[in-house]
Amino acid sequence: MDDLTGWCAERGWRTSLQGRKAYCLPASLTKSAAAAEVARRTGAGTVLAAGDSLLDTELLEAADAAIRPAHGELHDTAWTSPTTAVTARRGIAAGEEIAAWLLRRAVAPAQR
Repeated sequence: MDDLTGWCAERGWRTSLQGRKAYCLPASLTKSAAAAEVARRTGAGTVLAAGDSLLDTELLEAADAAIRPAHGELHDTAWTSPTTAVTARRGIAAGEEIAAWLLRRAVAPAQR
C-alpha cells in the first residue's frame, strides 16, 4: 500500500485503504468538492450530509450539519466531528433515523 500511495501521489492521485479494498482517486475528485459545486449551482445556503465510510469524512466535515450511523467504518474508528451527529440506532433503523434527521433540517428553514 505504501508503494501504491507513493506512485499515486507522484501523479496527483490519493489512495484510501478500506478493509480489503484499496481506492485510487484523483486528488481533486472528492465528495466535498462535488457537494460544494452542487450547492454553488443551486444557490443552496446550507449543506447537509450523511455518510458512514472513511471516504465520507471530508464531506461530513465540510457540511454545515452532518450525521453518521452508529455502525460502519466511521463508527469502527470512533470518528467524530463537532458538526456531525451520530444515530442512536444501528442498521436499517439508523437509516430511518438519518432520513428523519435530514428531513427535519431541510424542512425547518422553509417553515420560518
